[in-house]
Amino acid sequence: MNIDKKEIDNFDIYAHEWWNKRGPYKLIHNLTPIRVDYIQNTINIKGLRILDIGCGGGLLAEELSKKGAKITGLDASEKTINIAKQHAKESNLNIEYICSTLESYIEKNKKKFDVVICFELIEHVPDQEKLIHSISEVTKKNSTLFFSTINRNIVSFAFAKVIAEYFLKIVPQGTHQYEKFIKPSELALLLELAGFKIDDVSGVKLNPIDHTFSLSSMTKINYFMTSTKK
Repeated sequence: MNIDKKEIDNFDIYAHEWWNKRGPYKLIHNLTPIRVDYIQNTINIKGLRILDIGCGGGLLAEELSKKGAKITGLDASEKTINIAKQHAKESNLNIEYICSTLESYIEKNKKKFDVVICFELIEHVPDQEKLIHSISEVTKKNSTLFFSTINRNIVSFAFAKVIAEYFLKIVPQGTHQYEKFIKPSELALLLELAGFKIDDVSGVKLNPIDHTFSLSSMTKINYFMTSTKK
């Protein structure tokens, strides 16, 4: 199974904090608006079937659902999925949430999606190539795939790991493992080998004053990548 139990246990600790905008997931709340904009500036999502892999507490899933997309959210943390389900119910949103890895989901379902989103997940799985091949199995021809993750270099180690987790403490300690960070060139190669065409790579920068995010030409730390299934 392509999961790291230590990673799941770490996320379980903070599962009840997903919708606390001042809690350990503050940065995810701050990232959500540019995530939505990035997706919508690429495609019109209304009516599309979207799979959100590693959906967490549903922050992005809910925003996309409000804009007319048909969302299925997967997460391997049962506590997290329960939080997502409860919040969607309270918000009167019809989102399908499933506690499952992508591999287990594929074994039980034959659905293919118009759009697949894999934000901040690939740096948390043991086998990154396997994840991408599994994503290929749930995508239709011409489907759009959105990735976001962290580059691997001395700059990302300093800012995304050391400073964010230990100095500013805006990310829970132990959230990231540097060796799992992936360079854009490495991710692009894996995607191309799995039958995807790379359409865009955009950097993401953090404002250190108010902790908001914006798109950037610099991909040294966080970045988005968009690709299309051939």
